[in-house]
Amino acid sequence: MTEYLTDWWHANSAQCEFRNATFASCYQQMHGYEQEQCDKTGPSMCNYPPDFSKYTVHQAYTLYTIFAIWQWFESIYEAIGNADLSANGRVGKIVKAINPEVHSKQSLGNFLQALSALTPVISAPATLIEQFGKFVGKAITETAMRQSPGVIKQLNPTGTLDSEFVQINDLYDGLATVKETYQQNISAALSLVQENFTTFSLFAADGAFIAPRASLEANTQNLTNSLETYIISQCLTANNMIVTLSRDTNPYELVHNGSLTTSDLVSCDYYDQYGVCSAWWYDPDTNSAYALASLTNPETNYYDLMETMFSEGWTTGKDLFLGANACADHVARNGGKDNGPALDTNTMAPRCVSNVQVCVFDKNCEGMDADCEFTGEYGWDGCHPQPEYMKDECPGSYAEESVALPAAYLGSLDTTESQTIQVCEM
Repeated sequence: MTEYLTDWWHANSAQCEFRNATFASCYQQMHGYEQEQCDKTGPSMCNYPPDFSKYTVHQAYTLYTIFAIWQWFESIYEAIGNADLSANGRVGKIVKAINPEVHSKQSLGNFLQALSALTPVISAPATLIEQFGKFVGKAITETAMRQSPGVIKQLNPTGTLDSEFVQINDLYDGLATVKETYQQNISAALSLVQENFTTFSLFAADGAFIAPRASLEANTQNLTNSLETYIISQCLTANNMIVTLSRDTNPYELVHNGSLTTSDLVSCDYYDQYGVCSAWWYDPDTNSAYALASLTNPETNYYDLMETMFSEGWTTGKDLFLGANACADHVARNGGKDNGPALDTNTMAPRCVSNVQVCVFDKNCEGMDADCEFTGEYGWDGCHPQPEYMKDECPGSYAEESVALPAAYLGSLDTTESQTIQVCEM
């Protein structure tokens, strides 16, 4: 196909220039489709060729690919247009549920980046996924993006909306601008692919788009879930909250295997359908427990908030917690910089859509050391010991030393054997 298209373009590019037509439009015109506008987004701008019987295999393949590429971009364009980002919709409910205390300004550019980072992976054709699995569909669109870096630049131009800000509590007021700009970027990327022969031949190589249309509902859900995870991340940060991480820790086993030295310090009877048990979300693949913790109200157990977020489908434990951990790893590798949402052009995967500060419990703390709660591997800016850490005693304690621990605590004192120290939950 590449050789056929190259030969066709060399033979007909002068004729296309005479017609004042770019590649896709010219190819369609010269094969009997004068009215199609497959280089622009919009309903019914580009229609499926009704009859391929009069064409050679190469001609039919090219005509269908032009339509399929338009369909791919159009499905994303419609998906974000279909998303409800209003105050009365899911975004408004998220802001209300988390209720950020700090009325911080947020750059609309970051929310646009959070949307753009998902574009290469959201829109695999539905029937292709059913037949071969989601990873094959993902690989197809990733391949198209890798082969045509100019498309990525159109989808995600640097600096867009960076100078526009919105108060976190009124976030939905600015998201209409984000939607409009994102759709403009989708349209620009489509035009680049269809109008420029070189970009088209790279983007469409290897039969990437010879498959039925992706599900509009699935695309809308994937786009909005990504954006909602980022919104949750920003609201949590504005609420002075962090993600705590306890490695090599299974809260359920800690309670039931006899290693917990104070029986009622950790409560975990079972993991529910979302992987939540009391204050923690557990990842069995890494044997790690994550939690939400407040730097101002460390006694708060955020079980109810996690249940609301997960049951409403705003985010998942993997997207929120593992995403934040992956972002923290990335930032650590880059000297504490670059924690904004982005498309990683090396892995073609979204990065830092969840970017809440992660603090890792230090399992090597000894005794009553009020300065030792977290490690510093992800920086100390948000990982100093919580303000009330080890400042309150357990009610009615007769021990020489007693300390009330934060609700999400899973550190060394959980398993410390001592006759002189009593620990309890705040």
